[in-house]
Amino acid sequence: MSELESAIADAGALLVRAQKYRRGAGPEGRALGREALALGDAARRLHRHGALDDAAARALLGDARALAGRLRGLVAEIRSGPDYRAAKTAHAAGDRAALTRLLPAIFAGLEPAGAPSDLFAPVAWLRRGRLRSSTDVVADVLAARAEGLVAEGDDLSAGADGDLPAVTLLAEPPPGEPIILRVPPGALALHVHRLVDTGELLVHAPRVVVPGALVRLARALELDEELRVAIAPREWERFRDDVTAGLRGAAVPIETV
Repeated sequence: MSELESAIADAGALLVRAQKYRRGAGPEGRALGREALALGDAARRLHRHGALDDAAARALLGDARALAGRLRGLVAEIRSGPDYRAAKTAHAAGDRAALTRLLPAIFAGLEPAGAPSDLFAPVAWLRRGRLRSSTDVVADVLAARAEGLVAEGDDLSAGADGDLPAVTLLAEPPPGEPIILRVPPGALALHVHRLVDTGELLVHAPRVVVPGALVRLARALELDEELRVAIAPREWERFRDDVTAGLRGAAVPIETV
């Protein structure tokens, strides 16, 4: 039973991976999605009626593995296709014009964005439920301004993957984030794409250097209950003051909000 559950879960993860690509979100991927739903429904129905014996489980396991194989094949075909290979070459070469043309043809729900206004990126301020070292926070800001924000991408990242990673930026300050980089208009001389479903902005480059970025620093900390952390107001104030001093010492512009 656990082997069947694992196989169905693997097929589901592969479906998510396939459907982030335009081809996988089309008729081919939708047909495989219907198979995955039917497979899960069949397993639940048999289990609910006490009919999921060894023979039934083996049959469903075979179906799940076959479905996973077809999904892997679809992803492999997409990633070996001419558009994808051309996009990898353009990404490595920094060919913005080619990426603007190719990426929306590869990834589902990705479109070219117009000239951006202010863009935002949160700065990590917690580690294991506790405030990070203010020195480390300042170092991260300085690294972003001098060396760049590092692109990310994995099997489940919308609009990006391991071979076509992207830096994610936001058109609005992310709520609940007390330390944010603000990139003013004109400071980002790169082409930007938008994820239609979320509004997130992606820059497909290994790094995005933001030398003109300012830091927005919250006066008071408003904790999201989902974080499940407890930080006293005075503790935040000391941390904020230390971060402020470090940033000012490095001549980084700050705006307190």
